[in-house]
Amino acid sequence: MYSTDTAPGSEGTEGPLTPAEVARVLHDEYGLDVAEQKELGGEVDQNRWIRTSTGDEFLLKASMGDVDDAMRWQERVLAHLATDAPDLPVPRLIPATSGATLVPVVSGDGRYVARLLTWLPGTMIAELEEQPETLLTELGRVAARLTQSLGRLDSKPSQSHAWDLRTAHVVVDEALPFVEDGDDRELVARVMGWFERVRPRLAGLPAGVVHQDLNDFNVLVESGTERINGILDVADALHTARVTEVAVAVAYAMLRKADPLSAAAAVVRGFHSVAPLSEDEIAVIFPLAAARLCLNATVWTRRTSSSDHAYGRSRMQYTWPALRKVARIAPSFAEVSLRAACGFSTPRTLGEASPAGRPAVAEALIEVDLSPAGDLLDDVDWSDAGAVASVVDALLGDRTTRVGFTRHLAPSLLWSAQRATGPAEPATVQLGSALLARVGSAVGLPVAGEVVSVAGPAVLRHAAGAVTYWTSWWGVDVSHQPGDRLDAGDQLGTVAAPPEKPGLGAVVQVQVLATEDLAVAPPPRRVRVSEVPAWQVLTADPERFLGLPARAGGRRLDGEGVAALRDRRLARSQRAYYRRPPNFVRGRGVWLYDEYGRGYLDAINNVTHVGHANPRIVDVATAQMKKLNTNSRFLYEGIATYTERLVSTLPAPLEVVFLVCTGSEANDLALRMARQVTGRTDVMVIDGAYHGNTAAVMGISPNRYKGPGGRGAPPTTHEVVRPDVYRGPHGRGEPDAGRLYAADVAAVARRLVDEGRPPAAFIAESLMGTAGNIVFPDGYLRGAFEAVRAAGGLCISDEVQVGVGRLGSHFWGFQVQDVVPDIVTMGKPLGNGHPIAAVVTTREIADAFDDGVKYFNTFGGNPVSCAIGTTVLDIVQGDGLQERAAEVGAYFLQSLRDLKARHELIGDVRGRGLYLGVELVRNRDTLEPAAREAMAVSERIKDTGVVVYPTGAHDNVLKIKPPMIFGPEHVDIFTGALDQVLTRGRAEGWN
Repeated sequence: MYSTDTAPGSEGTEGPLTPAEVARVLHDEYGLDVAEQKELGGEVDQNRWIRTSTGDEFLLKASMGDVDDAMRWQERVLAHLATDAPDLPVPRLIPATSGATLVPVVSGDGRYVARLLTWLPGTMIAELEEQPETLLTELGRVAARLTQSLGRLDSKPSQSHAWDLRTAHVVVDEALPFVEDGDDRELVARVMGWFERVRPRLAGLPAGVVHQDLNDFNVLVESGTERINGILDVADALHTARVTEVAVAVAYAMLRKADPLSAAAAVVRGFHSVAPLSEDEIAVIFPLAAARLCLNATVWTRRTSSSDHAYGRSRMQYTWPALRKVARIAPSFAEVSLRAACGFSTPRTLGEASPAGRPAVAEALIEVDLSPAGDLLDDVDWSDAGAVASVVDALLGDRTTRVGFTRHLAPSLLWSAQRATGPAEPATVQLGSALLARVGSAVGLPVAGEVVSVAGPAVLRHAAGAVTYWTSWWGVDVSHQPGDRLDAGDQLGTVAAPPEKPGLGAVVQVQVLATEDLAVAPPPRRVRVSEVPAWQVLTADPERFLGLPARAGGRRLDGEGVAALRDRRLARSQRAYYRRPPNFVRGRGVWLYDEYGRGYLDAINNVTHVGHANPRIVDVATAQMKKLNTNSRFLYEGIATYTERLVSTLPAPLEVVFLVCTGSEANDLALRMARQVTGRTDVMVIDGAYHGNTAAVMGISPNRYKGPGGRGAPPTTHEVVRPDVYRGPHGRGEPDAGRLYAADVAAVARRLVDEGRPPAAFIAESLMGTAGNIVFPDGYLRGAFEAVRAAGGLCISDEVQVGVGRLGSHFWGFQVQDVVPDIVTMGKPLGNGHPIAAVVTTREIADAFDDGVKYFNTFGGNPVSCAIGTTVLDIVQGDGLQERAAEVGAYFLQSLRDLKARHELIGDVRGRGLYLGVELVRNRDTLEPAAREAMAVSERIKDTGVVVYPTGAHDNVLKIKPPMIFGPEHVDIFTGALDQVLTRGRAEGWN
């Protein structure tokens, strides 16, 4: 819909041309035959979409009256843009057959001026449900290009108009009496006070012609993309400060945003990247944008007060809510944030530390470390205020002699967030220091100051030499009034009663701030990690101000420090996930938490089989560690009872257990066992398989020896075709795929026999993980095992990733194929993160392996490992996690299939239980792997708080293998985030 604003305070009048008159004008004046037309919205002009008999589309604008200066000015603007910036998405005036672009028209309802313009298809930004940062940045870039072009226009309009930002205060003052809500009037007055402080600066800023109306109804986006496809309506173009262009764009970008300032920063960043802004210009953008919102809100309130104005109501629907959010943002904080968006630094105004003062409380001070990496809340549910209170009370008692404190800009686990979909960043960092004191205790003022406000937090102004600063005090019943002056040591008030939710109890939070607008805004009590650099500039640590003890020792390494040290001390081959990996410090259930308390849904960790920090695992490991931990050559009950439990989960004749530490060790031992028992050396493997990282099993891992840096297959390794029913030669509807793929195994086995080198073994994962989450077709392993055994070889099932109930229908993966291997290897799930692995085989094979060479593993089967392994089995079997995997996995698989129906990038969805794969392709017919997109998905979904990563022969399969306690609610979070990321990626063209 095309629309134009009327001048504030006026009511546009209409005398619409009839469809017949429109057709006549276009035929007589332009030589066009109208096939179809549709009325569009408009405040002053009549706007019609036109389709001609030749299929061409146009916009016809009809304005009442005669040609005037305003129309001629718009004509000049559009003519200039057509020649100076032909690539800008701006409508072009179409001349009539006479050559005129302003065509007088007389109808029964009066006189009109017709203008015909090119049609720009697209969707108004106002109609988009979501406006991602990339789109807003592009809006800023287009605004800059438009401003650059109009800046080269060497003429000016003959007059201003009421939407001119330079005179916003006049129009707002006239409209403000029509705002009935007193709080809203006070809000507008406060925001316009920001405008008054910057208005005198406008005359000294770079000037030129600007569009000055990039509102969300005047900007079109190309359907299905995030590209700006149209800039409409040049009626408000003025010669003014060029910064007003970006300010107007920012104002409307802040509508309907949970975080208006982030939206503003995206627009400013884009503008600055094309047309660099000066620091003086950046300083006025936010107050100007806020003033534009005040102008919009009050004008449309005035207009709707006397008429039923649908357009006005639609504008106010979003403008007032946005303005209320914007009014809570201090201009000084906004300026620092926008400077950062443009790459400008801001010097600290309060130095590295706050001024020293007398202690605010007399009691002994004890630090209460609530950080995500701290130890205090290890054993409690930190979302349970009562549980937290009990821990804090145990530390501080009744607070008569001890007062707790927390530090400035420290993240708190109490505010940790398990993010669902969306990039909204949680506020987990405390702004200022907090004192955990007794209700009614006296709070002394550390340094002299003057009371500024007692509404909300108490605000005081202080002076230290030439520096003035402010402090905000939360949680204090203040016994003074604004204007009172207090000396150092005077009592400010008493500790206020805590809120109903106990948690930390009574808390006095103190913030030292550089500007008054920050203090009276008021400042937030906690902030987001991305905002910390700005608050470091605008605040000082109250440590010295409050007389807090200095930090003991060095601070913990942050993520950047950990990454730098890791890069220095670890080999480059030991790569971490992600380009910007989170620094995880804690796990709980299906969630991982970084150093700032941001929660990430763990959809990839089959290592923590029964959940992160499972309390039963922690308790049994701790208890056993207190009693006994030694090696397996000593006699102790745990190793006997654990192996008995493990064997009870397996079919006969699998009954003899070798305990090791890792899956790689298990496969290495199984390989050694097969070769020794059969007296053969050749081994058959599936193309794309991965079986571990020892020298021996690397040689039977095509994923490694054929990958980057691989040395190729050893002469004793022989590959069979990967039984991939999506990409392989047999699949996508082939009902006999299992038999056909097994026939290839048989052919390789026969060849080896014919060559006089029969196989020692055939090793296969029961469901191929690293190869791309390949689910075997029915009958494959049965046929393959029969062929290998016919050649005298042993069959090894690698259960390192998929065992212990993960596939839902069966406890072990090989059981899905109704086979019993000769040797089974297992690893990751057994220990829930503790290094436990095992090899289980028959008595016959175990005895044949015992040829005099002793087998011993120092740590394999130690008492602690056995205690943990037993408890994992207790939890899986006792809590019904195998059944849960079947139910949740089926729901997960269907949810992913539903996504596939909506996203062409998803080529295939496959899996069993809680071991799933989503294969991304650029073309569903050619199956071109979408490896770049898969990596982009993993990076972007991580930013929404979900952990997943690509795998597969082409690095294009998202591997999904979460802890077994994953529930339907977690599936919904995952699929919602994936849907969001895929939708945005499609709109961006995955650039």
